[in-house]
Amino acid sequence: MKKGSFLALMLAAVLAITTGCASTASPEPQAPANSGNAGETALPKEGGSLTIASESEPGNLNPHIWPTSSDTFVTHMIFDSLVIPDKELKMVGSLAEKWDVSKDGKTYTFHLQKNVKWHDGTPFTAKDVAFTFASLAKPEYDAGGYWRVSPVVGAEEVHEGKAQEVSGIKVIDDNTIEFTTTDKFAPFISGLFIGIVPEHLLKDVSPKEWAKHAFNRNPVGTGPFKFVKWETGQYIELAANKDYFKGAPKLDKIVARFGDTNTMLAAFINKEVDLAPVPIAEIPSVQSLDYADLKLSNDLSMYYIGFNALNEHFQDKKVRQALAHAVDKQSIVGSILGEYGKVSFGVFPSNHWSHNPDVPQYTYDPAKAEALLQEAGYAKNGKGIYEKNGKELVFTLEVPTGKTEREKTAALLKQNFEKIGVKMELRALDFPTLVTKLLPKNADGTQRKVTANDYQAYILGFGVEADPDEYRSYFGSKYMPPNGYNFVSYADPQVDQLLEQQVAEVDLEKRKNLIWEVGKKLAEDEIWIPLYEQQAPYVANKRLGGFDPDFRGPTFNAKDWSVNQ
Repeated sequence: MKKGSFLALMLAAVLAITTGCASTASPEPQAPANSGNAGETALPKEGGSLTIASESEPGNLNPHIWPTSSDTFVTHMIFDSLVIPDKELKMVGSLAEKWDVSKDGKTYTFHLQKNVKWHDGTPFTAKDVAFTFASLAKPEYDAGGYWRVSPVVGAEEVHEGKAQEVSGIKVIDDNTIEFTTTDKFAPFISGLFIGIVPEHLLKDVSPKEWAKHAFNRNPVGTGPFKFVKWETGQYIELAANKDYFKGAPKLDKIVARFGDTNTMLAAFINKEVDLAPVPIAEIPSVQSLDYADLKLSNDLSMYYIGFNALNEHFQDKKVRQALAHAVDKQSIVGSILGEYGKVSFGVFPSNHWSHNPDVPQYTYDPAKAEALLQEAGYAKNGKGIYEKNGKELVFTLEVPTGKTEREKTAALLKQNFEKIGVKMELRALDFPTLVTKLLPKNADGTQRKVTANDYQAYILGFGVEADPDEYRSYFGSKYMPPNGYNFVSYADPQVDQLLEQQVAEVDLEKRKNLIWEVGKKLAEDEIWIPLYEQQAPYVANKRLGGFDPDFRGPTFNAKDWSVNQ
């Protein structure tokens, strides 16, 4: 059966039975959803519950343990940050009411919101902020967030085990905290966009144990929703924080269900779920549902193939460039994404200032791809597969399940590569399992370095969440696991230098030029092969009001959601 026929069959089945059936996975049944357009004019009401769908189950609910989009789908509703980005990527206060910056640009004084409480009723203070960021500097912390605190005076000494306290973090009083950086650091405030965790619950727990601690599956935050329970493989239930300092959410409860895209879309059609991601191929059919609204999010992201640079084939830049020339990006976009996608040649998203429009472009050219492989010392064997020193150019692409477009893309990539004599196997796996390959652990649960045997290649998406400096942790040579997200093991002195220069440049135009040079060099090296940018479609039941997805994530404004019946 073709996947494109899935929704049509589901619609036929739904029409044959009574609509509005209750969820079997939610902890309690929902009221029947509106089957017409009346919800568009009905006034929002206080209270009620929603069930929302995610393509993957979270791996962690502590925002400082290698956070992924699957995690933030839930944690954005539980935790607050000092600052958050607005729709123009300008950082505005959240837990921080306001802040001052010293004349030399190195000291930041944050004045915190008063009368904020943790979900367990404990008052939130500046000590929680100090504890959170000081923890990221500890040598036993190995979950990807050190870069956020690394600019602060004393953080490096703590990280290297030479000091116990981060001297550049000072608690002035319960509602005031001060950070001092060693030098001017342009993206410092953006790096503070991460959930604050409670000192009173974690102060006696080593950051090395955070991933295994009960808090990771029973989190306590200051956000608009409180954690209630987590049924593994099924759902996470949240309840409204009626004492939320920004005002109580309109909803009483949100249930986040997990499953692949088709399963969750079927649940939406059956009115078991109020909000779900939509495969692009199903958009026309979804638009025919009289109780559904299609919402498109213009994410600041792109999809790409990532290579393990420790693999003997992928150590050679010409091999990566050859594979880039073998990818028919235009056909992939045309057949899978249509008007909802566009070809990408750079790692920075095209609708952000970090994007350099003049980067090397490896357009579809199979002949050039084969020529580059031959220049790299490869020749075709009797089976028509390129090999070097008796070793065939054969590799496995790890494909996380749950997103239809990504799975279809992987199948077309396999065809593209086989046309030029490169054999690629596809391995489907859930997203949490892929994370264990990209961010591997020792037997005792601590993070370790990536090896050539952990994986060979993968397909994922990535983009700007708050500031393009986030890419430093993915491409800086000192940020390989366990120190960051450079799981492709990329190391280039020029890129390292540019990444360090851009953080010290407070003039935006000059900083942009430095980041453009980073984009140009990464496009040349193709350790990531950019594939395409894609709009993210969601379908929402018309009973849901206030849903407004954007690059910050679909649940970022969940506090403002309501139901009209």
